[in-house]
Amino acid sequence: MALMSCTVLQPLRDPAPRSVWTWSGELDAADVPALTKTWGHLLDDHPDSVVDLTVDLAAVTFLDCAILSLLVQANNYPGTRLALLSVPAIVAKLLQVTELAEYFTIAWMPLEAVEQP
Repeated sequence: MALMSCTVLQPLRDPAPRSVWTWSGELDAADVPALTKTWGHLLDDHPDSVVDLTVDLAAVTFLDCAILSLLVQANNYPGTRLALLSVPAIVAKLLQVTELAEYFTIAWMPLEAVEQP
């Protein structure tokens, strides 16, 4: 099970709450319930707002398809703007193999992960 922290910010000029999730370690199906619960609380707390959700993946060493599915669900959820930050090579490769690299807003991904063989 991975470590996760979540910070919710309410900017003064932008009515959309901003949540920054920092994930680390190995993320797999066992982590989905806790992540879903945290995400659900955030959305429940701001039912009439657009929610900016940034997931910092810099310290992630493994991510499986269950977590990837959760990210897709979050990206598709009405009123949610999702961005992936500091995507490590191992996650970037998974995004490429699944053809989801262009599906997400990615704030940073290593160059070697986006180069074609």
